[in-house]
Amino acid sequence: MRWRPICRRKTRRRTSPPRGKAQTTSPHWQDGLLLPEADAVRRAAEILNGASRVAILAGRGALGARAELEQAAQLLGAPVAKALLGKAVLPDDHPYTTGGIGYYGTFGTHAAMAQCDALLIVGSTFPYVEYYPKPGQARIVQIDRDPQRIGLRQPVEAGLVGDARAALEMLNAQLRRKQDRSFLEMAQAETRRWYATIRAAEVSERQPMNPSVPVAALGARLPPDAVLVADSGHHTGLVARHIRLQPGHDFGVSGLLASMACAIPYAVAAGCAFPGRPIFGVIGDGGLAMQLGEFSTAVAMGLPLKLLVLRNGTLGQIKWEQLLFLGNPDFGVAVPGIDFARAAEAMGARGYTIERPEQVGPVLDAALAAPGPAIIQAIVDPHEPLLPAVVSDAYAEHLRKALAKGATDAPAIWAALGREPARSMMGKHRV
Repeated sequence: MRWRPICRRKTRRRTSPPRGKAQTTSPHWQDGLLLPEADAVRRAAEILNGASRVAILAGRGALGARAELEQAAQLLGAPVAKALLGKAVLPDDHPYTTGGIGYYGTFGTHAAMAQCDALLIVGSTFPYVEYYPKPGQARIVQIDRDPQRIGLRQPVEAGLVGDARAALEMLNAQLRRKQDRSFLEMAQAETRRWYATIRAAEVSERQPMNPSVPVAALGARLPPDAVLVADSGHHTGLVARHIRLQPGHDFGVSGLLASMACAIPYAVAAGCAFPGRPIFGVIGDGGLAMQLGEFSTAVAMGLPLKLLVLRNGTLGQIKWEQLLFLGNPDFGVAVPGIDFARAAEAMGARGYTIERPEQVGPVLDAALAAPGPAIIQAIVDPHEPLLPAVVSDAYAEHLRKALAKGATDAPAIWAALGREPARSMMGKHRV
């Protein structure tokens, strides 16, 4: 047999695009419209129409449904409490909102949750169940895109799985306007009392400086298109209470308040997502010490980031959790002193320092007028309490035990508890 070579057909090899070649991706988020079932909407309307004292809890899921949320509140005569992630859902001075809920809540929210007989939850899974209505007190309706979140925190009688805006439109069409506005008016009066109470801290001229002073002053200077981020710590409550967001503002924070040192990465992300918008951040000295190097990213990118750091030499939230939650003296919460203004200058940015209340306005004005990133450090009182709007019997007893056991600078803490707004929060437990 004669040998023959095997002939192979020449084929064209398929090659992938050269490495580094630009690929196409969509810059826009695409999503469909999810609508709740009609029977669930009818059931929800029956519950809310049949109640006499309806409260609303709104979270981040309600951000795109402001007009519909306002209409629901108007129809139901319902005060609107805001979970921290939903702080920008309604302006903080809106007549229907009572402000925050939970540990960072207000007198108005506390009263609304304590007295309501129905609760409408819109786009929120606020996790701290002790701040909801008591078991069996209120009938609950919940709106959420994720069916797994319906009833996650509280037993729900009517769950509307769908887009918050669309679900509220469907629900509002079946709601009857309540003529009795006394429940809303009660919550509004308590909210006004709350802001009058915390005003004492915002204008305090005492030294060492109350941390509310620079936080409130920064809030009053936010431009209309500002993006605000906060870290996790003592200052988070100050931002929640003393910065009044307005229409056009955006806000970012860790949802479960456990991501310490997140403020600068959040701020950098905001600068990338919203080019041209001014970015503001509030952070504690503990968080900034952990993530200080990331500020150099903001410098390298030339972001318009103004970062207010509250220097009190302590991990304030951990300290007050030890005192209030456990009844133990503070332990292991000291933060080494760092001159963050000089650190900012070493990175090529601007650094400012505020040590006295009368410096707050001029220094903030100078920092906000300067181009590029800057750190403004405010030296504040380490003994200023972090308290819920209404201190429970258990918290008061824990606090007494902790101070009696030898908490650091106990006399200074006792003195702070006797000043407003802590005095009003302590209520019957006043020192």
